[in-house]
Amino acid sequence: MKTFKKNMIYGCCVNLCLAFTLIVFGPLEIFISNISDFRFGLSDFWWMLSALALGYLIISTVFIALLPDKLCEIITSLIFAFTLCCYIQTMFLNRKMQVLIGQEVGWEKKTIIFNLFIWMCIFIIVFAVKYYLKDKGRKVIKFISLSLVAVQLVALISLLLTTDALFGENKNYGYVSTEGMLELSQEKNVIVFILDYFDGRYMDSILAENEDFLLPLKGFTYYPDATSVHSRTYPSITYLLTGNMCYFDKEPHDYVNEAYEDSSFLPDLYENGIEIGLYTYPNYIGDSMKPKICNYAFKSLPLNFKEVIKSFMKIALYRDMPYLVKARFQYDAADINNRVIKYDSDDKKSDENAAPFQLFNDAWFAQMLTENGISIGEQDGCFRFYHLASVHADFSDWYSCAVRSFEIINEYADKMRELGIYEDSTIIITADHGYHGGGGLDLPQKTAVPILFVKPAGASDEDFKVSDAPVSHTEFIPTILNGFSLDYQDYGRTVYDIGETEDRERFYYYSAVYTHEYGEIELREYKVDGDARNEENYHYTGKKWDILYSENPVSPK
Repeated sequence: MKTFKKNMIYGCCVNLCLAFTLIVFGPLEIFISNISDFRFGLSDFWWMLSALALGYLIISTVFIALLPDKLCEIITSLIFAFTLCCYIQTMFLNRKMQVLIGQEVGWEKKTIIFNLFIWMCIFIIVFAVKYYLKDKGRKVIKFISLSLVAVQLVALISLLLTTDALFGENKNYGYVSTEGMLELSQEKNVIVFILDYFDGRYMDSILAENEDFLLPLKGFTYYPDATSVHSRTYPSITYLLTGNMCYFDKEPHDYVNEAYEDSSFLPDLYENGIEIGLYTYPNYIGDSMKPKICNYAFKSLPLNFKEVIKSFMKIALYRDMPYLVKARFQYDAADINNRVIKYDSDDKKSDENAAPFQLFNDAWFAQMLTENGISIGEQDGCFRFYHLASVHADFSDWYSCAVRSFEIINEYADKMRELGIYEDSTIIITADHGYHGGGGLDLPQKTAVPILFVKPAGASDEDFKVSDAPVSHTEFIPTILNGFSLDYQDYGRTVYDIGETEDRERFYYYSAVYTHEYGEIELREYKVDGDARNEENYHYTGKKWDILYSENPVSPK
């Protein structure tokens, strides 16, 4: 009985350390540090992780206490060594790796081998201490286990008290829904497809293999000499929807809200009876605009316990595992949001039209389009803004992702033709930014050319065309307003107003000064004189701004 009690206490200490490190602290630290990327709050799921940790602690402790002494020593030593390795990996070996993104990183072979060597050394040291120190070894392991729990508990409390995760305003209240997603007007429509990260060089590669790839785009004009204003998704999406620049001198939430408050673009559409549907990340939509778009649902949805556990364990394992196996636990925030939010269309208490929009899930969007088609509503006009993952979904297979994007658009256009609304609608296909590279203060990729296709209202049967006009995302808002026959003069010119031989200055603001280790540093202004596809036409103007706040890691200068 005495041995059972001792083993019970010993096993409890070791398993408590594992439960707190892997199940509680790891997921919560990542969630709190990146709370704006999640569509739910801490109060929605903390109890799920706590229940799992408590259940593991009770079952594993009792199980270990019932084992023979020698087996008990071996199992507890393995658990402790593993937990210690996880802690050291996170604190000292991951460096400033993008934990939230959870993407595969091409670590060098020597880095992987060195990482595994450290793990092996830790296991050897733990077993050596246990073997040579006997009962004292138990005391050492118990002390270290409880110390690690105490250190992480203090860190967790500090995070809770220094962020708005616990007491702050719930900025993630509500969600972007599917309301109106596939419903258009019989009168006027402007449809925008944002294909994330789709650079012109990707399109060049596709056309090199299939020169007829774009022929289905009847009535469209392709502008291969196009530039974006910003170089990353944040703040490109907000800029496209407001026309207001970001200089990274404000918290992202504040920049987004102020950008919408200072812009009359979307409010003008709203006041003119245009129904607005923005199918993108909700943190790119200002609070002042959320009540005015048709697809923002001001309510919280329950979470799926099983998916919460699976998703957050994946986060924790990506964070804590050695480099060799991290790729097995790849994930992204959009995928987690899509998975954990519980929605049952058969639930009579649920509003079937308020299902969450599956962010960065192009296959789901394609399925919804195929199964449900497009319907005609009673609106005087509709503006639809679809943000698709496209090539950003999987860089290792960007070709398939890019082709699928255009298959979706072609099917969408076919369904519009069936309803007789294709000709009178304006359709824009572009990217939030082109290839932004990363790593160094100089512009690493030299060119950044987002794709840009426009089909104006009135064009339907004309052959696909190509224009060498030097256009930019600065023409995005005017082109949309023109599609609704609204005055756009205050916003500049449309793409139709730019001549092919026009000599104009375009400015590109490069903020992708980023590496996995160091983070963003500066926003730099580049002037594009001439064809944006020619790297010699990019000139650094000397204007730069320190990046103080960003959704991406910010480097301490």
